[in-house]
Amino acid sequence: MIIESEFLNLDTTYQGVDIDALSDFAGKRLPSNFDKLRSQLLRGEFYNATENRYVSHCLNRSIHNVVTAGNGKNRFCTIVRELRAGKWFGATGKPITDVVNIGVGGSDLGPMMGSFALKEFADDNSLHNLSVHFVSSMDGGQLYAVLPIIDPETTLFIIASKSFGTTDTMANVRTVRTWVEPAVSQKEWLSRHVIGVSANSQAMNDFGIPASQQLSFADSVGGRFSMWSAIGLPIALTIGSHQFGKMLDGAKAMDEHFAGSELMENIPVVMALIGVYNREERNINNLAILPYDGRLRYLPNYLQQLDMESNGKQATYRNEEIEHPTGPIIWGGFGPNAQHAFFQHLHQGFDKFAADFVAVLHRKAPGFHPAVQKELIEQQCLAVSNCLAHRRLMWFGGENNRSPRDCYSGEHPSNLLYVDELTPQSFGALIAAYEHKVFTQGVIWQLNSFDQPGVELGKKVAIEVLKVIDGEAEQSFDPSTDAIIKRM
Repeated sequence: MIIESEFLNLDTTYQGVDIDALSDFAGKRLPSNFDKLRSQLLRGEFYNATENRYVSHCLNRSIHNVVTAGNGKNRFCTIVRELRAGKWFGATGKPITDVVNIGVGGSDLGPMMGSFALKEFADDNSLHNLSVHFVSSMDGGQLYAVLPIIDPETTLFIIASKSFGTTDTMANVRTVRTWVEPAVSQKEWLSRHVIGVSANSQAMNDFGIPASQQLSFADSVGGRFSMWSAIGLPIALTIGSHQFGKMLDGAKAMDEHFAGSELMENIPVVMALIGVYNREERNINNLAILPYDGRLRYLPNYLQQLDMESNGKQATYRNEEIEHPTGPIIWGGFGPNAQHAFFQHLHQGFDKFAADFVAVLHRKAPGFHPAVQKELIEQQCLAVSNCLAHRRLMWFGGENNRSPRDCYSGEHPSNLLYVDELTPQSFGALIAAYEHKVFTQGVIWQLNSFDQPGVELGKKVAIEVLKVIDGEAEQSFDPSTDAIIKRM
């Protein structure tokens, strides 16, 4: 079965489930009020009962909403324009050349993925070479790599945090504040070298960020669904506001496809149903994400959070215990590299898995000499041919009449998501399709896909452990933990 939409296509041929069987499965598993729930999501009226707020990320699929949300018409675009034009000057009068996004989770994975995937589509009205970096790790490892290659006088920091209090993010911010002190004062740093992006305006005010350098987004936008909001600032700084708007347009086109297409012609719905079928009927507990285009190499990391933090649940939205499996383990890697790493196990190992192959069929390779363009186009064909070949082998198997060493068992189901070209629009449609797939699976399993209670207890215990490490408290945990604390 092949489904085509404006910017994204899906081939489910190698799932081994025909349209009649899938339609019957949909009748059994989709809730009777699915149309209503889907409409609520797209209108920003789906209710997240755990956190007592609505879910509104789909409303951000409009450049108007992004630039006017919270505080000040066009502030988003103004900041992007000034930084990309070299007209934003630091405290010592030098133009900003580097931007460091400090965030974690949804404030890092989406912006980093989008910036890397779309950087070749940067509009050409920028007269300034602006480099965008990303820092998320609480151990300071990324700061350790970034700080030596930037200058405090010419670097601006985006502090991206929905709550503006995330432990990981603020640990990196504290280190940066110390690092800049020899070059600029704290007052100068805040006035010319910091932009805050958060749903908590009061916390940004308390931190000392000028109102003109604050970008807000709605509290009803979940972190892992927030790249369409002001959290997407690093993407816009990389490619420009106009191209960022095209990314939103692609997502909006997928919203319309999700809203208006018949169930068996609906890419997110079919992806969701097949995923539930593989989980429940075939007992496959994992899904490998295999993009065959280097620009999409961060897609598996992004989808891990989107899917596993949303649907890795053991209680319904009514807080009732679930006794059946829900969301799968999401993993994967950049396909051409993965062929030389874990494909051996996929083809000849004993474990069940399902896979999503993602392919970009054409690449124009602008900006290069025609002879180099030709070679790059051939390389794209090489990637697609390998994608199709491994996808076939995983389903059909091969060489089974030869020795065991040459046996490919096959019968591993997979989707193929493909676009004619990677553009901001097709990228936006791809990510929105996965968002809607996760939502649909969530309502099938009666989950609240928009909370994350499983993350919270670890944070609380970590605070208790840190207090003991720092000598602020005395507490015994278990022999192993106590031994490591003693060694520290």
